Amino acid sequence: MKWKFGFNLLSKICMILFYIIALLLVITTLEHVSLIWFADSALAKAFRPYEPIFSYVQLTFQNQPDLYDEKSFLTLSFISMITNLLFLMLFLWLMRKLLKNIYLKSLFLYQNVSIIWRLGIITIILGTASTYIDEQITSRTLDLLKISNATIDYSTLNYIDTLIGGIILILIASALKYAVNAVEENEQTI
Repeated sequence: MKWKFGFNLLSKICMILFYIIALLLVITTLEHVSLIWFADSALAKAFRPYEPIFSYVQLTFQNQPDLYDEKSFLTLSFISMITNLLFLMLFLWLMRKLLKNIYLKSLFLYQNVSIIWRLGIITIILGTASTYIDEQITSRTLDLLKISNATIDYSTLNYIDTLIGGIILILIASALKYAVNAVEENEQTI
């Protein structure tokens, strides 16, 4: 019974996080749209100085580089943030459905197979895309650094993690399908 309460609580936490990420998506969209298409507006000035969010590196420049004002960079940053936030929102939405199904019924449902399979596909497509684009933004920004007596090597293969994670989720969905078939056959014979 304690586990059932945990699944219900986690389902509600996923829903709360979903709405927080949705609000962040709206704010991020406002920021990027104002910076890209309405650069001289009061709204764009409210978002200045623009500091992009990098996933693995914290970069702080004393003077804001010109790269941060280029439309191509801002567009790439916008695409990165949108894909990342959409990935998080869809992941949280599907996890909420999965946890709710486990709480109300059981893990061994065909509906859960579909949910886990969709989680895998979303992770492969949106997760990999957002990680790859973020790596491109990070490497473009790292190129601006002038470091003497050292070099920076930055791996741009982190997107493979989400690709492998998505494939593993699809494999888990396939295994769960066989388990659901076995449970259904067992219930019919009893």
